[in-house]
Amino acid sequence: MANRVLAKRQPDLVRLEGRRVVIEVSDLGKSLYWMIRRGRIAPAPVGAVDLRIAGSAKDLCRLALRLDDPDTLFFARRLVLEGETSIGLHFKNILDSVDLDWFAPIRYLPAPLGPRIRQTIDRAIRITQADRRLHDILDRALQP
Repeated sequence: MANRVLAKRQPDLVRLEGRRVVIEVSDLGKSLYWMIRRGRIAPAPVGAVDLRIAGSAKDLCRLALRLDDPDTLFFARRLVLEGETSIGLHFKNILDSVDLDWFAPIRYLPAPLGPRIRQTIDRAIRITQADRRLHDILDRALQP
């Protein structure tokens, strides 16, 4: 899914070719090792990394959902970056330039089904203000 979201940014990822990153979810004791290979995110074997990003599950979720700025989490010592932080900064800039389209999978449905589903969802969100409500619910649920 990440590679699909970042497909348009593939030329920017080339600069990170071969770089290894680990994201550690400190309170769950879980780690995700990945690297950039041929302009795409790929799993990496456990071992030495160029950048370590660590935080609690809540803080990493808040970061992923863009509820908190990475700098805010870092300076509040809720997010740890170790190693070549320039890699993290470059990747952050790539992510900041991406407009997340949660409806992208609908585009793969054949016409007229895909466009009709998208219109129906857009209308329902507009009428119910579900996007704002969901943001508020997630913000409250993921409070530090």
